[in-house]
Amino acid sequence: MTPRDLPSTTLDELRRDLDKLGLKAMLARLDSALDEAAQLEQGYVTFLAGLVRHEVLSRGDASAQRRMKAAGFPFARTFDTFDWTFQPGMNVQLVKDLMNLDFVRQGRALLLLGKPGTGKTHLSIAFGTLAVLHGYNVLFLSARKLLTQLYASLADASTDRLVARLARCDLLIVDDLRHVPPRPEYATLFMEVVEARHLKKSTLVSSNLSVKDWGRVLGNTTLTAALVDRLMERAHVVNIKNGRSHRTCGPDAPEEMPDGLEGTVREDPQP
Repeated sequence: MTPRDLPSTTLDELRRDLDKLGLKAMLARLDSALDEAAQLEQGYVTFLAGLVRHEVLSRGDASAQRRMKAAGFPFARTFDTFDWTFQPGMNVQLVKDLMNLDFVRQGRALLLLGKPGTGKTHLSIAFGTLAVLHGYNVLFLSARKLLTQLYASLADASTDRLVARLARCDLLIVDDLRHVPPRPEYATLFMEVVEARHLKKSTLVSSNLSVKDWGRVLGNTTLTAALVDRLMERAHVVNIKNGRSHRTCGPDAPEEMPDGLEGTVREDPQP
């Protein structure tokens, strides 16, 4: 007797029970699975295992979609669309080695440094997307937004709750740390986040500044040095030395620079 030979009343009860239990993927797959079982003369265990596996895979996809939405990526970027040949100064092998996500599993930091337009945001989102697909909880924030939220939390004494939330995600991506109007509180607040995650959860920071210049952004050179020291412990660093800008040298760049703009740098964030 195959699963298809079940009485119709039993099948109706099975459909109702699957619906009550919220096993939507199994319910949707049931009829086609029964037909396949009849054709292949599957036993009950094989049939049930295949049906349950379909539900598991379906829930995994739904879970990944929820994590992807929660990550807050500003747009979609993956390694499949990254031009590995565009930056000859980048250590491509290191980046590809990091794609195994050991740095996330080990709670290690990753720093992406390079000029504007060299692909740091693309890499940040690609690493974040890969982590989401491997079951990790990811949060993407621009450095400006992170610092603004931390500073705003001082007004209602919610800093501890915010830092605790930031400390929980498996991979925190702080994108585009660059010159912003400094506040003396920024270094202290950012240090709290780094301390909460230090060697426990992975933090990815991208910046067009050398780490020695971060103190001017965060408003406290001494404390920033300690912050950098925490981040750099067991960290991976991808430095896109002498990198070319996708905006001025990429396939969509204008053939000629407009008069008077030579040597200027656009500050709008681009991948």
